[in-house]
Amino acid sequence: MKKLVISIILIIIIAIAFFVIRPHMAENYFNKGIICIDSANYVSAIEYFDKAIKLKRKYPEAYIRRGESKYNTENYSDALNDFNKALELNSMLYDAYMGIGVSEIKLDKYSDAINNLSKAILEVDNNPVSYFFRASVYMKLEKYNEAIVDYSKAISLDSLYAEAYHNRGIAKANIGKFDESIKDYNKAIELDKTNIDAYKRRVKYKSDKADYKGAINDYTAIIKLDKDNQDAYYQRGYFKLQLHDFNGAIEDFDKSLELNPKHKLSYLKRGNAKAGLGKYNNAIKDFTKTLSIDKTDSKAYFSRGLAYMHLSNNSKALSNFNIAIRYNKSYVEAYYLRGVAKSINLEYEKSLKDFTKAISLNNNFYDAYLGRAISLGMLKRHTDALNDYDIYLKHIKDNGSAYLNRGVSRININNNKGGCEDFYKALDLGIENAQEMINMYCTSYKK
Repeated sequence: MKKLVISIILIIIIAIAFFVIRPHMAENYFNKGIICIDSANYVSAIEYFDKAIKLKRKYPEAYIRRGESKYNTENYSDALNDFNKALELNSMLYDAYMGIGVSEIKLDKYSDAINNLSKAILEVDNNPVSYFFRASVYMKLEKYNEAIVDYSKAISLDSLYAEAYHNRGIAKANIGKFDESIKDYNKAIELDKTNIDAYKRRVKYKSDKADYKGAINDYTAIIKLDKDNQDAYYQRGYFKLQLHDFNGAIEDFDKSLELNPKHKLSYLKRGNAKAGLGKYNNAIKDFTKTLSIDKTDSKAYFSRGLAYMHLSNNSKALSNFNIAIRYNKSYVEAYYLRGVAKSINLEYEKSLKDFTKAISLNNNFYDAYLGRAISLGMLKRHTDALNDYDIYLKHIKDNGSAYLNRGVSRININNNKGGCEDFYKALDLGIENAQEMINMYCTSYKK
């Protein structure tokens, strides 16, 4: 009997000890899970939180942390279940509402996400993160004004919140407030100089403002962060090309092609840079390489045609302009240069059709008026030519050769006064040949 009593007492003591030790074991597993989270070992963290919850069913903090770990392993549905379980155990948990909200974002449940993130804000109204995530949902819903309000609140709570500045800049750009958005990108980069996306977005603004030096500086910063960023080398080369830094552009296009040997735009733009240096044969090789990648690239045919014109190979120039037009029926510049090539071949009637087509596609393409005027003059249709010269010189006022040619057409319709005015204007603009015309026709004309 005594032994039985002792056995019962021992069982009771062991049971009591188990229930005393059990919570401590749960906390021990929980703490190990936290350590795993801190080292981003989320799979192991989940295993420890599983053990903690098995020992202590009503453990809301463990559900939250397990939900966080599942979220970080992209298991959003299970994460949502854990956050909801935590909320069942404690309806006042800010972290649970936050976890539910961010999981719902990943699951595209945007209305629910806003609702739960708003509850999180009601629980704790001074945490910038909750405003940031709610703003992110508004961005998904294209409610940019609401997003700006929340990002601004996040920034008011944390003035060093780089990502909030960045995203607020995006929101402002989406409602057309570009000058304000650039200030936010500037601040985001000031706080986080590794933010490649902010540099890229700022570059677009600088490009629109023709701030090519600023764009080059931003792409240089991107390249420092990512030395194998092929697009950054291409884009920096493109902006160097706009500034006529042809050698610098070629270096960048070379690097772009080293990283992607089939990037046709790098061949095309490198060809343009080589043409800018007068290296037309080398430029033609790059344009031809572009066409080996894409035989329908009308710009490559156009550029190759232009290079052949500089080499006085009018036949090949015309052939390339023809193909460029075949692939792009609205290629204004190709019609214009084909007209120039035809006029060089003394095919003035044929050139008129191309100049007229270019004007029909873009009536502000003033070089086409000049080309047509010259061809009309060569065909002795001086009255028609004068109409085109007038349109051209109304908008392009510093072309001395155009004044000289208009003067010739004026003389040919017996408008000696107007002709002489044009010859003197041409002389003022540096056209020395105008002096010969003045000597011939303007001895009695007083300037």
